[in-house]
Formats: sequence, structure tokens, C-alpha cells
Amino acid sequence: MTWILFALSSGLLAYVAVGYPLLLKAIVRLRGERPIRRADITPPLTLLISAYNERAVIRSKVENALSLDYPRDRLEIVVVSDASTDGTDEIVAEFASRGVRLARQPERRGKTAGLNAAVPAARGEVIVFSDANALYERDALRMLVRNLADPEVGCVTGEARYRLGGRRTADVGEGVYWNLELNLKRLETGVGSTVGGDGAIYAIRRELWQPLPATAINDFLNPLQIVAAGWRSVYEPAAVCYESAAGVTRAEYRRRVRIVSRSWRAVFQAPAALNPFRVGFFAVSLVSHKVLRWFAPVLLLVAGASGVARLWPYVAQNLVQVAVVALIVAIAALVLPPVRRGFALAGYFATLGAASIVGLVRGTLNRVSGVWAPPRESGVFDAPPREGSALLLWSPVLAILGLGALAASLWDTPAALDLVFLVAAGLIAYVYAGYPVVLALLRRLAADPIVPGDSTPDVTVVVAANDEARVIEAKIRNTLTLDYPAGSLRLVVVSDGSVDDTAAIARRFEPDGVTVVEIPERRGKTAALNDGMSRVRSDIVVLTDANTMLEAGAVRALVRNLADSRVGAVSGDVILMGDRASLARSEDLYYRYERWLQRVESQIGSMPGVDGALYAIRRTLYEPPPDDTVLDDMAIPMAVVRRGFRVVLEPEARAYEVGSTSAWMEFARRVRITAGAVQFIRRQSGLGPLRDWRMSLALVSHKVLRWLSPVFAILLLASAAWQAPGSTIHGAVTAALVGVAALGLVGCSTRFRDLKPVALMHYLCLVETAALAGLLRGTLGRPPSKWRRFARSPAVSS
Repeated sequence: MTWILFALSSGLLAYVAVGYPLLLKAIVRLRGERPIRRADITPPLTLLISAYNERAVIRSKVENALSLDYPRDRLEIVVVSDASTDGTDEIVAEFASRGVRLARQPERRGKTAGLNAAVPAARGEVIVFSDANALYERDALRMLVRNLADPEVGCVTGEARYRLGGRRTADVGEGVYWNLELNLKRLETGVGSTVGGDGAIYAIRRELWQPLPATAINDFLNPLQIVAAGWRSVYEPAAVCYESAAGVTRAEYRRRVRIVSRSWRAVFQAPAALNPFRVGFFAVSLVSHKVLRWFAPVLLLVAGASGVARLWPYVAQNLVQVAVVALIVAIAALVLPPVRRGFALAGYFATLGAASIVGLVRGTLNRVSGVWAPPRESGVFDAPPREGSALLLWSPVLAILGLGALAASLWDTPAALDLVFLVAAGLIAYVYAGYPVVLALLRRLAADPIVPGDSTPDVTVVVAANDEARVIEAKIRNTLTLDYPAGSLRLVVVSDGSVDDTAAIARRFEPDGVTVVEIPERRGKTAALNDGMSRVRSDIVVLTDANTMLEAGAVRALVRNLADSRVGAVSGDVILMGDRASLARSEDLYYRYERWLQRVESQIGSMPGVDGALYAIRRTLYEPPPDDTVLDDMAIPMAVVRRGFRVVLEPEARAYEVGSTSAWMEFARRVRITAGAVQFIRRQSGLGPLRDWRMSLALVSHKVLRWLSPVFAILLLASAAWQAPGSTIHGAVTAALVGVAALGLVGCSTRFRDLKPVALMHYLCLVETAALAGLLRGTLGRPPSKWRRFARSPAVSS
């Protein structure tokens, strides 16, 4: 029985996906395409535009209709408003003097009810049905009606092309699905008649309209009735309109449920369309193209259940191998774009399947409605894109675990632990030692130096400040005394909801040309920068923090790099001052290492970020990040990189700021940075597309693997400790890691931080622990866009 169920369901699925298109191709090849006698005719035509709360698009739609290449004295434009309440009707009324007529339903009854009332009142011999968001190509109407010169044709469907929003699941899937659908329409027209129309663009002879049930789907039931009456329904690919895809999967799901439920009811409302003695091969097309496709998810469930039932003994004996294969496929889906696209398609078609099942149930129970809210009204199109999965960031860790699981399934546990140990150790070594070696080699082999200049273009300095009364006056005076032509340097101070005297102090310098922007409520640094940038008119912008004091020649040093047209952003060198809770020597050592990496990355290509306390950017390359962005100093320069420009370091553009005055302050800062890194990765535009392999290398090696280094350390310690009793090497590594952690804990007491090894290990442990906490915080929840405020003093350069 399981074999019969599997074979039957699989066979029907294969027929729907492959067999039916091949059958159509075979008929067309053997018999030839059934001709359509087209002619350039222009009969009186009424364009009916269905609308409900379409304020956002109705003006563009009406203007588009008025611009179509069709004799104006033969074209009637009617907007059928389903009791719109958002001002749609008022916009349409503005076009009354140009012949556009509004047909408003006083009560909301749905699209089909509106058409039932509008078609009998239409003056055209041909009725073209359209949606408010569908914009026609100029010759679309002519291309539609030329088919009606054939006396056998009663209905013509045009080609709706979808503007896809990007890489979201619904966008990717909609593109593939719609290409398959158009191919079937083309083949069905070659055989005889296509199944159904497209509500965005289809035409009928007015005398063929029959009043429809209010809950009916007009662009499916209406063509069925026309074919059942003995006419052809054909597809015209040259009649083109454009509309937006749903973009968001949940919106596509709701739309499909509505379409399937009403279309399934339509089959029962036009039973003659299933009678092959009346409609010929069209009955086969209706069952194959629509009915079996709606039932495809049910067939898939049957095939899957029966297949698993037959294979279960093998699966049960090899659960580990099956889990490993599943994990590897999941990792590939996260890392490899082609596999990700395949999963996006699978997700889209799974959504269609679920919607089909629900739609069939609702249609069978007659739980359908002709009333709906378009996505534009419900805010689906206006909603910001959802963040992707944080698993993309964790993919190297998942890869290690997957390799370990594979080794365990193929060999044994010790082999798996050795593999994890070696990979984790190798990655840590690469992050801190191997990558610098790679950079040094690339500098010798592929250096690409910047060509600086001496020009002094107009520059605007933008300072985002929140409760910076202690430092803001010093910052403004520091900026106004920089070694840069006075007429070419402007200063914008953005007070981000400050509750102290920050704004009042800054306003005292307005006679000196300082612009003060006050944001009444605190929104975060990125939001403040976005507001400040809206006031900038100069070609170059310098972004800097309120407590960062610049050397006199810092702006000149930054700007000279922008004389090279390949450079889009330049980072300065911010030097930390103060005792910094006895962390100064360790922190300085870390920053010397960091600056060396940035300098070499700049010499061969770009660095994956800037120092947020001081950097310059071309104004035209500034892409405002979302206001809740945490790592503005990475999101902004990475947008520059994606547009093909370089981001480089200028070591002579020096500035000074007081570093963290406590270990806790430094820890909190680093937690926020890493949590922001997770947010950056999750944002759809975070990682790509990157055109330069050198930038991709820097991003992965300098940032992603560095953020994950504490996880690699945990895997290394776990795999080493497990095997330490019987292995000298594993025992030594375990002891070394435990020793580092012990010295880090000892350094929690400031009394011991004067000891250089203790201070160094304490700082290392602080950085790694903060990175781990930030990874978890960013993965499990949203990082805060508003940073925690600490009391700060202005830095004074020595």
C-alpha cells in the first residue's frame, strides 16, 4: 500500500511539474500552434481600474492610463472604488476634467461586486480590467485588442511583470514561479485556450460579461465562463504591465489563500469548463494547470509520508549520518549563495503549498470573501525588511561542529575531538598570526598605493552629542581652530535629546557659523548622524565624537586622500589617553596591532570599517543606515565599499580622547560593539555584494573570525580537556588556556595589574569575554542603539 501511494502521488507530482508542460509542447510540435488572426483595431474600450484605499498609487495609475497609446475619443477610464476611505476618491476626482470617471460603491462589498455594477454602465465594446498598482506599457491596450480581431477570441490576458524587491524569499520565489506560469500560458494558447486571466491586465468583449457571485474571483471565473460559452481565451505577451511582488512571505501567503479558495469555488461555479465534450482539451488544461497544482502539496505530503515509511528502517539505523548530512546542507545554505537561493525557492513553494491547502479547505467550506485589504494599505510594502538569521555569523562554528559530527559518524569520538581541536586551534592561530602574515605577503605582491593631493575642498564637521556639556565647548573651539581655510570648514552639532546644557553651549557659537540641530528625544548616534547629514551641503564630511580632540592638521590629512577618485572614506588615528584603569599598556599594544592591520589593508585595498571617533566620507556616498544601527562606523563605510570605492587609514590624521576609565566601562563598550556586529551581519545588505576579494578577505579575517574567536577558544579548551589525561599536547594546551584565564581573573583586582603579564592576560580575557557576551546578546535579541553614557572629560594632546 505504501508503494502504491508513493508511486501514485509521485507520478501525479511529476505530471504537474514536468509531464503537463511536455504534453503541451508535444501537441504544439505535432499539430502546430493554433493561429490567432490579429489586426490593428481600435474599438471603443473601457478601462476599469479596481481600487480600495489606493492613495499611495492611484495618481500614478490614472496618469499612466491617460498616457496610453489609444485613441482618446475611444477610451473610457473608470475607477471603481470599493468605498475607499483614505482619499483615493478625492485624487480620482481631480482628473474628472480629463474624462476620468469615478464609480464609487457607497458600502464596501468587494472588487467583484464593484465590477458587476460598473461593466453594464461601461460605454466600451471591449472591457479591460486592471488593478490600481499595475502600470501599463504605452502600447498595452493596442496589443490586447488586436487579438479580438479574431472572431473566435473572447478573452485576452496580458503579461504582468513583477518588480522584485531583492533577495527576500517571496521575491526570489515569485520570479521563478511567474516565469513558469507565463510559459504555460504561452503553450496553452498555442494549443487552444489558456486557463484564467490576470486581474492586472485582461480584456473581454463586453457582451460576454456575466454577473458574478460577489465572492467570486473575476479574473478566473470570468474567463472560464467565456471558454465554456465556446470562445477562446488567449495570452498576449506583448501587452505588458508592471506591478510589485508581495516581497514579504506572509503577504504572499495571505494572497494565495484568497486566490486558491475563490478559484476552487469558481470550478464549481462553471462546471461546463470541466466537460471535455463541450470545451475539448481545455478541460485537461484546467485540471492539470490548476486543480492538480492546488492539490500538489497534499500529494507531496502523501509521497513524503509513504516514502519515509518505506525507508524508515534504514533511516533509524543511520540517524547520525542523516543528521550530519542535514547539518552540512544547512551550513551550505548559510554560506553558499546558490544553495541559499535554492532554499529561498523551497521556502516560497512551501508557502504556496501551505496556502493551497488552507485555500482548498476554505473554498470547500465556502468560507471565502470578496473583500480584502491590499498589501499597500496593510503596510506590508512599507515595512522595513526583516533581519536575516544570526546563524550566518555562526556558520564557521556550525562548520566545525558539522565536521566533528561527520568524523564521529565515520570514525570515532577521539577522531572527532582531534578534528575540532585542530580546526579551532588553526582558526585562532590564523586570526591573530596567520592573517597578518597573509597581509604582509599581499603588500609585497599586490600593493595599490593611494595618490594624495593638496586641495582643500569645502568640509563640514558633524558631531553627534548626547549630554556632552563637559566637553562640547572644548570640542567646538578645537574644531574652529583647525588648520583649514576658515571659509571652507563648517561645523554641525546634533544634540541627541540632551537634557543638560549641551545645546545651549553649542548655540553660543552660532555667530561663528556653527549649526545646532536639536532632537527633542534621544534616538541614538546613527539617527543623530542621519539628521546632521541632512544639513550638509559640502562635498566632504568629517564625522567625529564630542570628546575627541583633533590635531591641527587632522582634517587636511584626511581630505588629501580623497583627492584619489578611488577613495570614498578615510579613517583617522584616534589615540587613547589617561590611565584607563591600569589597562593602558595592554590596550595600546592591542591598538598598535590593530592599526598595523588597518594600514596594510589600506595599502592593498580597503579596511572593513573606520574609527567612529574620526573619519571623512564623500557626502554623495553616504547611505543613511537604519536609525537603530549600532555599528555606524562599519555600516557607513561598508556601504561605500559596496559602491566600488576604497576605505583607507590616514595615520597622520591624529586625534585624542580619554579611554575607558574602568574595566567595566571597557567591557560594556565591547559588548555593545560585538552585539552591533551581529546586527550588522543580520541586516540583508550587511555582507554583500562585495566586488573585491581583498575586501571579502579583510571582512572575514579581521572581523567575523575575530568576533567568533572566544567560541573557537571554548571549542579548543573543551576538545583539549577531554583528551588531556592521555595526551601531553592536549594537556599542555589545556594548562595554557586555564593559565590565561587564571591570570585574567587575577587581573580583576587592580592591585595586580601593574604586573605586565597579568595586565595583558586580563585585557585579553576582558576582550574575549565581552565578545562572547556580545555575540549572545546580538543573537538572542536586539542590541541597544543608544549607548550607555559615562562621564567624559576632553582629551588634551601632549
